[in-house]
Amino acid sequence: MDLENSVGGHRQLSTAIFGMIVLTLGMGIGRFLYTPMLPVMLREGIFTFSQLSLIASANYAGYLVGSLLFSFGIFGGLKNIRGLLLACALVTGILIFAMAAIAHPELVILIRFMAGVASAGMMIFGSMLMLQHTHNPFVIASLFAGVGMGIFIGNEYVIAGIAFALHSKLLWFGASILSAVLFVALIILLPKRQHSLPLLKAAASSEPNIQWWNLALLYGLAGFGYIIVATYLPLMARGVGNQFLANHIWSIVGLAVIPGCYGWLWAARRWGILSCLCVNLTVQATCVVMASFIHSPLLLTLSCVGFGATFMGTSSLVMPLAKRIHAPQKINLLGLVTLTYGIGQIAGPLMVSAFQSNNNGMTISILSGACALFIAAGISYIQHNKVKRCAAIRS
Repeated sequence: MDLENSVGGHRQLSTAIFGMIVLTLGMGIGRFLYTPMLPVMLREGIFTFSQLSLIASANYAGYLVGSLLFSFGIFGGLKNIRGLLLACALVTGILIFAMAAIAHPELVILIRFMAGVASAGMMIFGSMLMLQHTHNPFVIASLFAGVGMGIFIGNEYVIAGIAFALHSKLLWFGASILSAVLFVALIILLPKRQHSLPLLKAAASSEPNIQWWNLALLYGLAGFGYIIVATYLPLMARGVGNQFLANHIWSIVGLAVIPGCYGWLWAARRWGILSCLCVNLTVQATCVVMASFIHSPLLLTLSCVGFGATFMGTSSLVMPLAKRIHAPQKINLLGLVTLTYGIGQIAGPLMVSAFQSNNNGMTISILSGACALFIAAGISYIQHNKVKRCAAIRS
């Protein structure tokens, strides 16, 4: 029995590390490395601000298309999740290398679009694979904590590169080498098919689920609400007058993500997913509002800690919930919520670009995102009250 427990514990640890690496590469590096790289490329004059915003939106559009493809397209019916996940990881590394080799705006837009497709695949297939191999919420949380790890590693890497006077092409090239190392680690740690677990049925007394379309709407609003801060934060932080804080503020967000993913799942086990989603989205919206007042270094730091501790926490709450909810036939709800998240993410940078000529354009965009998060919190609150009323009637 002790040997079985030891083997099972080792397998869970291996699965947790694997999950963390999946989104360290797929999201933390594959997507969010662009955030600290944006000011570098802008300063070098490689692209204009409008072009960089369009490139960001292209990545989010790719995320949306990838969600559609992997949810409703030919890939949605395939069983080889492991092969698809590794293919997306390999493509992610290749596209990061392409960013070092190509500077033509139209081609870079295409590259980032394809990178978005690949990152959607890594999120969807990574979530599906993790949920096949563990029922432990804290192991599942490691998947989403990988985003924070990737954000921290990526930002500190860019800061170190700038200190050594490396230009953006060399920085992208170095990131492609890091991606190759992470890809090899994924192959080594890939969970084996024979270790898959049976589906865990929800108990009859468990909290009733939110309707599938309500969850998809909520997650789409969350995607719009967070993305403006997540894309432009290092650029916005240049105005605080504290260069050290401006450089490391994105790393602070990344570090806050890691305990946040575990903390929200721990809270969900005590107080329920829907109530935690409501609190999560309310705190996140408040922190986004605070980020619009970035002339205060203290306020900016507090808002970034709160923002980091909540925005991937939303995913760590929504994804396992989406796995449990019944959706119409042929709809992969994990993919659908990723799709609506992608729609929200496209709208954010496009709004910033549209308001570029307005002196208060960034503030208007940020506050619009905060409103979307407050609405999403309201959806969670309404559903939570329905759950409480149902429980009161049964008792």
